[in-house]
Amino acid sequence: MDSIFNELIVTLDQELDIYKEIFSTSTEKTAVIVDGKVSELEKIVQAEQKLIIKITQIENQREIIIYKMSKALKMKTDEINLTKLIEMTDGPLKDKLLERQEGLNKLICGLKELNDLNSKLIRNSLDYINFSLNLFADAGSQDNNYGIDGEKSSVKSESRFDFKI
Repeated sequence: MDSIFNELIVTLDQELDIYKEIFSTSTEKTAVIVDGKVSELEKIVQAEQKLIIKITQIENQREIIIYKMSKALKMKTDEINLTKLIEMTDGPLKDKLLERQEGLNKLICGLKELNDLNSKLIRNSLDYINFSLNLFADAGSQDNNYGIDGEKSSVKSESRFDFKI
């Protein structure tokens, strides 16, 4: 049983490492979004996708380990979670599991906050772009032209661009 727990700890360490990379990448993404560097943002998103593939592979490994544990502990796989395993263990093993759980929780909460911030920044950028396009598109279509005699002029300037899709 100790070997299965050691496999789990190694897998959790791998997950922690990848989540740290994702966190670092998300931090870079925030700066790139603020600076408006679209080509760099595209590269970061591609790097994140590769990391997500890695994390999915490690999650699959973890599920296999949980399956092995469920057989050894005579429990259903959906009954086994890190909190329950921490409760079932003691000594150094319990400390190791608890440390990994706290690390993962901290990283995932930080990632959620960063993703929320990045989403808001992107949404604000898109709103600004739409606002600017609308101003540009409507700039020549104002109907408040007055002639020399103070009467409303029938001359209407038209926009050269049709931005509405």
